[in-house]
Amino acid sequence: MIRIKSSESGSFKLPVLGYAAYGVNKFFDKFKSISLFLDKLETLALHNDIDKINIEKPIYITGLARAGTTIILEMLSKHLDVATHQYKHILMPYLPYWFSLIANRIKIYTKPFERFHKDGIIVSRESPEALEEIFWRKFFDNYHDENISKVLSGDVSNSKFEKFYRNHIRKLIFNQNRSRYLAKNNYHVTRLEYLLRIFPDSKFLIIIRNPINHIASLIKQTMLILRMEIEHPLLTDWLRISGHNEFGYRQLCINIGNAELIHEIRELWDFKETYVKGWALYWNSIYNFVANQLDTNKKLKKATLIVRYDELCETPEKIIEEILEHLELQTKIFKTNKKYYIYHLHKPTYYTPNFTQKDIENISEITKATAARFGLH
Repeated sequence: MIRIKSSESGSFKLPVLGYAAYGVNKFFDKFKSISLFLDKLETLALHNDIDKINIEKPIYITGLARAGTTIILEMLSKHLDVATHQYKHILMPYLPYWFSLIANRIKIYTKPFERFHKDGIIVSRESPEALEEIFWRKFFDNYHDENISKVLSGDVSNSKFEKFYRNHIRKLIFNQNRSRYLAKNNYHVTRLEYLLRIFPDSKFLIIIRNPINHIASLIKQTMLILRMEIEHPLLTDWLRISGHNEFGYRQLCINIGNAELIHEIRELWDFKETYVKGWALYWNSIYNFVANQLDTNKKLKKATLIVRYDELCETPEKIIEEILEHLELQTKIFKTNKKYYIYHLHKPTYYTPNFTQKDIENISEITKATAARFGLH
């Protein structure tokens, strides 16, 4: 991995809420039994209400980081039928109901702000956020070992997690008075079959982006996070605790059952001349794995819609309609939000790819076949 000198680091101020969230989650990460105990207390207190809730057609957005998953999460979270984790839940993710009641009485961070990714996405404490990974890393062993496959097939069973997960989703739905659950998690690319076993009526959106721009965005974000970690070392541990391991000094690659490939990618990342090639191999491995699963699992393929991010930006009305139809979400009550995103969706303008001709040739050669499988040209 390319390292960045301290003198090159940019200015970044970690908000007070960030320090608070880090401290609270550091405590509960160290004393895991306490967080699960509090979860059980909340679940027990709400059991008369949540036991009546059926989890129907949960929605999962996934794809490699920087594919456009966040903007789609943000858009769909505005639908009046869906419940999702929000930024305010970062402080106490295990108590989605009780802490929401507390947060609603505390008038802090009520003004929108740009998220720390510095990608122009403005959020508030009610904005949707990807928090699920905090729970997955608690219930599944060998989470931080890249040498072990992270593929969860439909044969996998984890009764403790599944019981917790169902109750947690019900609490979110009850708290927000919605009928559907919505989540974004980049690591779900290797858990699709497992999720489909837990919830046979799941709906999946797999987001893909043309590899040149996608890899450029991955590299830009990697450099940015590394700079931030130099200024704020606790950010490294905070990203680990929160399950956001896509970037930074503790970045975790997704092992799709090929540890040797991960080692090869890591070796390529060690040198400037082969750094981009390493990302091309990583991009290709993830999406080729997904394509293979869709080709061999008819139920999964039927439950999945491929969303090409570039098409979403170029023809937003058409793609948004396809998304709503696939997810079986009401279109009438989403009319105003749909118009907003039709007008505002556009490709990123705050950076441009800056690859050498050799880099572009490597990306094209490595990703061409897989990109074609998803209709990318």
